[in-house]
Amino acid sequence: DESNFTIKSNYANTIQYPHRFLGQRSDWPFLQEEAKFALNQPLVDENGEVYFEIDYKNQKEKYTPEAIMGTFLNKLKFNWKKAGYETRDIVISCPDYFVAHERNALIEAIKIADLNCTALINESSAIALAYGLFRRMTFEKETPKIVGFVDMGQTKTTVFFGSFTQNNQKVISVTSERFCGARDIDYILMEHYGGKFKQKYGCDPLKNTKCKLRLLDAISKARKILTGNKDTNLSVESLMEDEDLNHMIS
Repeated sequence: DESNFTIKSNYANTIQYPHRFLGQRSDWPFLQEEAKFALNQPLVDENGEVYFEIDYKNQKEKYTPEAIMGTFLNKLKFNWKKAGYETRDIVISCPDYFVAHERNALIEAIKIADLNCTALINESSAIALAYGLFRRMTFEKETPKIVGFVDMGQTKTTVFFGSFTQNNQKVISVTSERFCGARDIDYILMEHYGGKFKQKYGCDPLKNTKCKLRLLDAISKARKILTGNKDTNLSVESLMEDEDLNHMIS
């Protein structure tokens, strides 16, 4: 709730999902689709490279996705050092669909954070390793057990299959969808209920960033409630022009 309050009060200087822009250029086929989720819209310089403009102490500053991701990793480093872990060596995972320039951009972000990446592995491999390591004695020595995994996150969904024996584990098939995550569901619901609100009251909350954020926040909370309940109330008081939004969803 505290972070959501910060985002709502300073959305123009908020960069969400910086990893989604790593290594991207103006000719990236998914740039416009990704930009619709951005509070601070990505810009493109004369070389076709993506950057963000942030108002810092009343001055406009340019930051690349790599620099922003590096700042995030540096914060993580500060946290684990505060907890007593003095190391610069890290193993980091990335989406399976990351191509060479995206992986190189992630490595550049790691260098900006003054960290040493000992291995960059696919997320499916990381999950398979964690799954197989603690269950190895339940597998047979020779005949592999095939296990399917569905990994649906905030921004994407990956389905993959792994093969496991007591002494070996490997990923044998991976399929990913870049734009199929919880935020995509929330966005569709926002457009739907925002449209209903406009139809009823004549004002469009989707044209106001703060209204969109309040609606998305309410939808996200309702979605989580629905994981354990058949229905819930989607409610936003004084969403726009002192009018309330109220709907039952299931």
